[in-house]
Order: sequence, then C-alpha cells, then structure tokens
Amino acid sequence: MKPKKVLKIVGWIFLVAGITYLSLVGYSYYEFTYSYIPKGDQFTKRVGYIDPEKSLLSDGFETCGDYIYDYYNGGDDRTKYIKDKNGLRDFILDNYENKNYTDSGYLNIRFVVNCEGEAGRYVIIENSLELEPAAFSKDLRSQLFELTTQLSEWKPLVINNEPKDSYMYLSYRIENGEITQIIP
Repeated sequence: MKPKKVLKIVGWIFLVAGITYLSLVGYSYYEFTYSYIPKGDQFTKRVGYIDPEKSLLSDGFETCGDYIYDYYNGGDDRTKYIKDKNGLRDFILDNYENKNYTDSGYLNIRFVVNCEGEAGRYVIIENSLELEPAAFSKDLRSQLFELTTQLSEWKPLVINNEPKDSYMYLSYRIENGEITQIIP
C-alpha cells in the first residue's frame, strides 16, 4: 500500500477517534452538570418542610420567622431538650407502657421548635426495621405522640446570639413493642 494512502487512513482514524472522544466528554459534562438541575419551580420547599395545613397541633402555633433551620445548626447552641438527651430518654421510658404490642420498626415524629422553645406542627412517619413504610398500632402511635408532645421544654436554636425556629425530630426504634433506642 502506498504511504500516502496509509497516512490518509490513519488520519481518518484519528479524526473519528477525536470526534468520538470529544462527544463523550461533552455528553458526560452535560449529564453531570446540567441534567440533574430541577426544571422551573419543581421543588419549591426544602426536604424537611412541614406543611402547617397538614401537620398536627398547628393551630395557634406561631413561628418567629419565615425560614426554619435544621436542628443541628448552631454548634453548641443547637435545638435540644432542656433536660438533655438523658432527661428526654428517662421521661419517655418512665412513662411509656408496653401494652403487649408486637410492633417493630421506627416511629418518627418530626416537628418545629420555634424561637421561644415551643413545639408544634407535628408529623408522624412510620417505617419497618428495614425502613420500608409500615403502620404501627393506633394505641402505640397515640401513646408515643402524646408523650412526645408533653416534652415542652425545648432550648431553641441560636445563631449569632439570636434564637431561631428549627425542625426537630425524635425517632423511636421499637422491637416487639419495646423502645430500644431514641434518636437523636
């Protein structure tokens, strides 16, 4: 074969390979940079948002501002129960009564603590131990909800020496009706 023809074939191979490479790089750049950006107003609320219209014990509950922070902001000044986690755990375990429940899973109660340390806007989420949606017995759910709402002494989140509203949650790990863990 003539050297000119070989050079022409090699040139075409490099050209096709270069175009293919640049196409893959451009496509990858688009996929990882732009394709996962929400379109328009698809997401207008934060992941942790609790709708006041759909939550429990929202009537008369007022927040101090429009923005509700996450409970863990603020370092040492984060949202927490006044009597700390041990006081919270002791109150729940001292007052909880297992009435031969057989339920197992996570009963999660999310709520808002306003800048004055008041709690409201409760939401209950139930999951199995495998974190699949589940349903607990009505009595167990009611008892833990009642105990959670009795925890009325909350220290609000403080940012820049100013109390703020924040989301909070308690997650009860339950095995055969017994509370084995309270998170956080």
